[in-house]
Amino acid sequence: MLPTKEELIEYLSNKMTNQDIANIHGTTYQKIIQLIKKYKLDPNQLRQANKYTVYLHLLNGEVVYVGSGVWYRCRRHINRRNSEHKQLMQDGKIEYKFVGEFDREENARNYEMELIEKYKRLGKAKFNKIQSKKTK
Repeated sequence: MLPTKEELIEYLSNKMTNQDIANIHGTTYQKIIQLIKKYKLDPNQLRQANKYTVYLHLLNGEVVYVGSGVWYRCRRHINRRNSEHKQLMQDGKIEYKFVGEFDREENARNYEMELIEKYKRLGKAKFNKIQSKKTK
């Protein structure tokens, strides 16, 4: 069954990709694109595509990675350096959670670093490398 307009709005507001939505509803991403056009929705506006995000990758409810970037980056496995992390993403075992949106990339990066340090102290975020904060 295809998503309703209200469901599409919710999915897009949660920064889901068209493919993610299609998978939930057992259809193609092209059909989702058609529905978006039919309902005259602006996916960029709903996803707040102009914002920089900070996100968590969760495995069985535990934080294994903290990242930042544009809205779709959290789902991209191609540019992951850690092969285990990459494979977990390809296998669909990683859950995504957005924890911040910022107008400026620098603010997103600073918040990302704070969270990495926090989760590393807790023995989590195993796929993050510890990076030193940039001097201002």
